[in-house]
Amino acid sequence: MCGRRACALAAAFQIMGLAVSVGAWADGASVQAAPTVPVQVVQYEALLEGARAFDGLKATIQGEAIGQVMERGTMAWVNVADQSGAIGVWMSAEEARSISMLGSYSCRGDELRITGTFHRACVEHGGDMDIHAETVAIVRAGERVAHPFSVARQVAAALLSLAAAGGLLLLRSRDGKRRALESKGAKSGKGGGHGC
Repeated sequence: MCGRRACALAAAFQIMGLAVSVGAWADGASVQAAPTVPVQVVQYEALLEGARAFDGLKATIQGEAIGQVMERGTMAWVNVADQSGAIGVWMSAEEARSISMLGSYSCRGDELRITGTFHRACVEHGGDMDIHAETVAIVRAGERVAHPFSVARQVAAALLSLAAAGGLLLLRSRDGKRRALESKGAKSGKGGGHGC
């Protein structure tokens, strides 16, 4: 079961892949020949919603490289995020090393365009949803992100800290007075003893 949009996209990718394969075979070229039709980028959300329909098909995603590159021998994991979510991409370590900036709080990562095989539950990688990249291209280089200093926020933080410290001192003072009164009452024999 999948949404109409996801099924339509999956069918379009299958037809496009078949047309490219047949055309390449007829010309005697390798199947990896570039299609003449512009490749449509699939959003992560569409892959997630139509995971069954896309399973095992080639898909092209575009998004920001985020987090850290996790090298595993000659291969590497890179997380790629678009506006709707993120997915792990399995690519060669050499391609992963070409990524100059990864997204974090202080950086906007390189924007990548990746074409590869989508796996709804990858047998090779413990059942995780992933894409095994065949081509990786850097569409836009990453950049540092400036976070402007806010004087108003710093003043508010200082005032709240002072208020919290004052409240804590007030509570400790009241607690100390209460304990002193209880202590006096216990010494004079008033209050306190519960006997049978």
